[in-house]
Amino acid sequence: MDFGGAQGNENVSALAEQVQHLPNENVQLQDRDERLYMKLGDMQERMPGSKTDLPARLVFSEEEKLKISKQLIDLQIETNKMREQYETENFELKNMILALENRVLELELSGEKVTGERDALQERLRAAESSRQELADEYIILKSNYLALGKELDREV
Repeated sequence: MDFGGAQGNENVSALAEQVQHLPNENVQLQDRDERLYMKLGDMQERMPGSKTDLPARLVFSEEEKLKISKQLIDLQIETNKMREQYETENFELKNMILALENRVLELELSGEKVTGERDALQERLRAAESSRQELADEYIILKSNYLALGKELDREV
């Protein structure tokens, strides 16, 4: 069998070389196949556990969500109670401030009234004092006149 000379020899040697590499490749592929088969076995073993574990984890997750939701609602209720208490106290304080401001205005008006009455009384006191002084001066004059008349009468008698 003639394969065409030199080119035929090259083809034969290339084929022979490929045939020599085939057992090595075959061993590598078998190793790889065994590793993949072992991984597949491991995955299949874990899969039933994962399937039963998944609903339990989902239930646990739902329970956690419910707990968190309850805590959030409790926190919102507490926040609303605090807000209501703040608004009540704020309203009471504003009413107290208004009442105190009203009382201040009443006291200011009362103070102005008392000041007016005091000023009027001081004026009356000055007038009474002036009148008293005039009456005292007149009394002194009248007493002097009376004593002078008394002496004159004593002399005539």
